Amino acid sequence: MGLAAAALCAQAFAQEAKPDSVIVPRTYMGEQVMAAEPVERPVTKDSWWSKVRATGSIQTQFLFAQDDERIGTELPDGKVLNNTYFDLTINAPYISIGGRFEFMKWPLPGYENDFKGWGVPYIWATGHYKWAQLTVGDFYEQFGSGLILRTYQERSLGVDNALRGGRLKLNPASGVYLTGLAGKQRRYWEHNSSWIWGGDAEWTLDESFKNAFSPRVGLSLGVSYVGKHESGKNQLVLTPDAEYKLHFPQNTAAFDGRVKLRLHDFDILAEYATKNNDPNSLNHYTYRRGHAELLSVTYASRGLSAYIQAKRSDNMSFRSDRMVDAESISSFINHLPAFTMTQTYALAAMYPYATQPDGEWAFQAEIGYKFKRGTALGGKYGTEVRLTSSYISALDRNVPEGADKNDPYPGSDNFGAAFWKIGSLNYADLNFEIKKKVSKNVSLTLFYLFQKYNQEVIEGHGVNGAMVTANTFVLEGQWKMAKKTQLRWEVQYLTTKQDRGDWISGLVELSLAPHWMITVSDTYNLGTTKTNYYEGLITYNYKANRFSFGYGRTRAGFNCSGGVCRLVPATRGFNLSYSYNF
Repeated sequence: MGLAAAALCAQAFAQEAKPDSVIVPRTYMGEQVMAAEPVERPVTKDSWWSKVRATGSIQTQFLFAQDDERIGTELPDGKVLNNTYFDLTINAPYISIGGRFEFMKWPLPGYENDFKGWGVPYIWATGHYKWAQLTVGDFYEQFGSGLILRTYQERSLGVDNALRGGRLKLNPASGVYLTGLAGKQRRYWEHNSSWIWGGDAEWTLDESFKNAFSPRVGLSLGVSYVGKHESGKNQLVLTPDAEYKLHFPQNTAAFDGRVKLRLHDFDILAEYATKNNDPNSLNHYTYRRGHAELLSVTYASRGLSAYIQAKRSDNMSFRSDRMVDAESISSFINHLPAFTMTQTYALAAMYPYATQPDGEWAFQAEIGYKFKRGTALGGKYGTEVRLTSSYISALDRNVPEGADKNDPYPGSDNFGAAFWKIGSLNYADLNFEIKKKVSKNVSLTLFYLFQKYNQEVIEGHGVNGAMVTANTFVLEGQWKMAKKTQLRWEVQYLTTKQDRGDWISGLVELSLAPHWMITVSDTYNLGTTKTNYYEGLITYNYKANRFSFGYGRTRAGFNCSGGVCRLVPATRGFNLSYSYNF
């Protein structure tokens, strides 16, 4: 019985032998049995080619334009406009390469004529090994909050100010991050002649000294430098006889320092930036230094969130071409955040604020709270409330008696401003929002917006006065009709005595997950124009593909993102778009 049991056990073990084992005969207590014996096999490694992966995206949009005298379209009937982007990235061990093909021979409305063209304006290669990363070609970068450097792409605005050159990123120790770069900045299909270089160092102390910090405490220090060398435009003749000239500095330096502190439920950011004299078309060729100060405090804990932030900037227009048109949004090296709420409702977004790089005081605060389920204000499903406010003013300039503050003498160093003095109002708003789920399948959102909008400062003109005072009311509902069917609707009303008067807007959107979405909307001016801006849109999603087809009118106005705005003309026609990610 003992020998038989041993033999059965050996056979069972042999049947369950691992792939890295081999069955061989062995003598057990005088009898021969089969047993599994481990075998050393050579370790095979995946080849380099097997780790190569390609990712990318395709995005294209067409407009088949139609004439419409009612809304003042600028495009001839039958004109077909198109923006197409194709991005491709190939990732492999230690190296990544990529590029973007753009076709904008007939660009969409709102894009400047310089956008016309096609080609590969963005191409790059990045090598990385351990804690070092080197990029050659085109790249985007931001130091800190972007007060002295932010290059980025925003297709809806037509912004692409990438740098072409080289960038080195190092992470030599835990919590230590170093960046050095140099290159020329893209402007449409060309690159500006000036050279830009700089460096950034950030030290996250709670990563370097983990034992010295609790999990809810952190401290980060950062410093940045950006330099610009601009030659070829070294003087400006002020009078026909060349008696008065401005001589421009060829080199401009900008510096930034920042401190980030995380203390339990609080996050604090303090940042300061300064720039050498950099006379340009936007600052009326002043030789004063520029500077910006930013302070932000946020809090989040147990359903309560809040933040307050302030920013002061003076003469911080930093461009890679000082002679570019002051109205153009191209060639910006830095970025000044707007400190206003990003509006998603159509009428609430009618008067967006554009950051004034010549100088401003900006304040913003928000508080939000989620009332728990089962409480008096929370009800059965809970209630969310949010209150947000912004206040932005010009600087109180020291204007000499008899001088025109809107047309300072080129080359002068005057018209500075005392630090704490606040000038005339540029923009103010108050946003109040309540989100409430009233039943298992129905939720409502009530939104109110009050605005003071200095149309003269932001748009360069005023209608029925420089300051527009507007009140906007929005009611949004969502109804989950079935497991994969949802209906969303909006009713909006904007009232003002300035500009074009009152507006009303409505939207209905039917979502048939996971493929279809049907949207119908109409915006009507009750004031001076009595005009409908209607639109219908059908969207179809299949895996990574997204198709949309629509028809309607769009009104002329400003399209803004992050305080950067572009004027978009009125259009009517068919819209067709397609996107694919792989």
